[in-house]
Amino acid sequence: MNNITDITRQDIEDIIKDGFVEAFDEPVYDGDTGEYIAERRVYMPFCGRLDEIAFFSRLYDLKSLPSHDSRYRDALGDISCHLRWGDYEEGWFFQDRRFNLLHGDGDEPLLSFICEMLHPAVRIEKSPWKSYLKKFNELLRADGYELYAAQHISGRDIYKARAYTQRDVPILPDSLFSERYKELIAYGNGEAVDNISGSVGYDAKKHLCKVMFEFAEPMRIQRNRYDSWTENSDALKEAVAQHLNEFMEIPVIDLTGALFSPCPVEEFLASHFTPFIFDVIEYQFDELSNGEKAPFQAAINDSLRKDNLSFRLSDSGLIELQADHEVLSPEIIANVDLITEPGVHDLLTEAIEKHMQPTFQAHRDAVEKIWDALERLKTYYTTLDKKTSASKIVTDMASGNTNFIDMFNTEFEALTKIGNNYRIRHHETNKIDITDPRHYDYFFNRCLSLIALAIQYLQ
Repeated sequence: MNNITDITRQDIEDIIKDGFVEAFDEPVYDGDTGEYIAERRVYMPFCGRLDEIAFFSRLYDLKSLPSHDSRYRDALGDISCHLRWGDYEEGWFFQDRRFNLLHGDGDEPLLSFICEMLHPAVRIEKSPWKSYLKKFNELLRADGYELYAAQHISGRDIYKARAYTQRDVPILPDSLFSERYKELIAYGNGEAVDNISGSVGYDAKKHLCKVMFEFAEPMRIQRNRYDSWTENSDALKEAVAQHLNEFMEIPVIDLTGALFSPCPVEEFLASHFTPFIFDVIEYQFDELSNGEKAPFQAAINDSLRKDNLSFRLSDSGLIELQADHEVLSPEIIANVDLITEPGVHDLLTEAIEKHMQPTFQAHRDAVEKIWDALERLKTYYTTLDKKTSASKIVTDMASGNTNFIDMFNTEFEALTKIGNNYRIRHHETNKIDITDPRHYDYFFNRCLSLIALAIQYLQ
């Protein structure tokens, strides 16, 4: 597809080459000048902590691309030489037909390039990469795309591109924590049942609420654009009164009650239903100015970590449930990219992407996909029948050692038995149901552990 116009491409090229001017929603303090500023010029190298060859090698097989210099047999030698001599112009790669970054080459190469710039293995965390993310989305959404946090590694988000549909409100209701995990929350007629954040105790909620009040950030609000009248408010009040309660249609949290409560305000807020408190944290993150988002995120995550809770506030402002014993690592993802059999590669990639998404449904889908990947893996060697192919995989993993062959065969059989007995595939209704997201994470990580080892031995 070629939905990204020449205008957007040129804007993106200019930003990557020269940076851009970032305007703030409200003046922020500049530590260098000691003054409050309304805008600043930001720039970061597209290859981040890598050199240019290392960056492009993550996107392209340079040894398989042709050379434009007769002295070299491939693009790797050609480009390396010219980079050493320094005779490339800034942004030379945009005009290099080998990289397919020109209009008419399709949208995918440019989107992949941008996402790679923002990858945790590439970006410099202290660089203004979040400003670049925001600017890229401003440009891409006009042409029907957006970048979103599809996965995360080591607590950092990995971004991918998806189709974008114009939203009527800044945050959709289905992005709320209590909506993303609604299958694990039962309100009923009596006391609400919380099967997702029920492990968060009152003291832990007090710690979170203290952070929320510390980052209330006063503001002036003009409710009606046709009226010049404004009122005092703050990010926390807006998150509750103008977002959460409005969405829920009833005042599930009444901050005015804190004015008449004999206990501290954080204790009053902490007495509310935990999923609603998480909703408020997400809305408050959205309300805060750009300069306050990162410190708020760090303070919330520090509080969650100190109370030993399996949640985190992501770069996108969403509270996510974390697996207690996460197997997924950058090394495993890198190894998945080396798999040449498209079926196994695509199923694993999709499973990993869904596992990294902060919804119960996505974690269920991830387990189904990774079990499909396990079955597909058994037929990896297409010249052999399934049984012989699976036997070769196990033998190679065990390096021929009969003790390890028995052990790996036992593990493959155990995972197959789990797939047959539990409701791994959603359409199967005669299986043991799984309702706890931590069980899904256990199944995912157990299956991934075996697959991650096996793919290192594939030929």
